Amino acid sequence: MKRVKVAAVKDDYETPMNMVYDPGNPDADEDGYVTYPNVSTVTEMTNMIDASRSYEANVTAFNAAKSMALRGLEVGKS
Repeated sequence: MKRVKVAAVKDDYETPMNMVYDPGNPDADEDGYVTYPNVSTVTEMTNMIDASRSYEANVTAFNAAKSMALRGLEVGKS
């Protein structure tokens, strides 16, 4: 069985953060902009659900192939 290994964890300094003009916010900088993370939770959740469903589909296909192979072996026994 193949395993996945994490090669490295790095901070992302290249992707720009989301800057929103909100001078009334206590976290605003001197120009009135608030810096928000560049991660979209909707996109991340969609990707997670997609990956989960792909995994489930692969497991179902593997189990179906295994079941067919076992039935094929049972046919040979009769």
